[in-house]
Amino acid sequence: MPRKKTYQWQADGEAEHEAAPSRSAKKRQSLALQNLGEELTRLAPAELRDFDLPPDLLEALALYARIRDHEGRRRQMQYIGRLMRETDAERLRAALAARREAVSADTARFHLVEQWRERLLAAPEADVEGLLQTILQAMPPLTDGQAVADRPTPEELRRLVREAREARAARKATAGVVAPHASRALFRALNRALAPAPGKD
Repeated sequence: MPRKKTYQWQADGEAEHEAAPSRSAKKRQSLALQNLGEELTRLAPAELRDFDLPPDLLEALALYARIRDHEGRRRQMQYIGRLMRETDAERLRAALAARREAVSADTARFHLVEQWRERLLAAPEADVEGLLQTILQAMPPLTDGQAVADRPTPEELRRLVREAREARAARKATAGVVAPHASRALFRALNRALAPAPGKD
């Protein structure tokens, strides 16, 4: 019996058909890119510049921020999703993930600084020096790129704690008339003290 003839172009076509993404897969990919674009719309223009985005995508994101009606935003978001196909989505996802981690670390440090400031202001006078010593020991070491001025000195911290405690007492005595400048100055100094070394977040 003669052997049935097959054609290479048929086999190739079938392989291409099998390899082609399904309609549902394309829809999922489109929605994923649109979600990525939505995350970009929540960033400020200065933050967007850090991602090396194409000019037309930057323009589309800027226009989205100016649109107020729901339908207009929906259509613009679809357009942004289409533009996202021309980007390196994986690189962008990684960059956004790194940014989220950095923001999370900054938020955690902010709360830590707030807690230390409150402890220093609320503690009995006899306990303040011990708390300060704990903070000083927790200060990350300076790196080659940092100057001594980047860290508050023990004397500076002691002075700011004293001034902030005096200001808090004055605020209580005057029902909040005294402005909390000293407390803010102490927060900034503690933030400098507990800030991680560059590249150590």
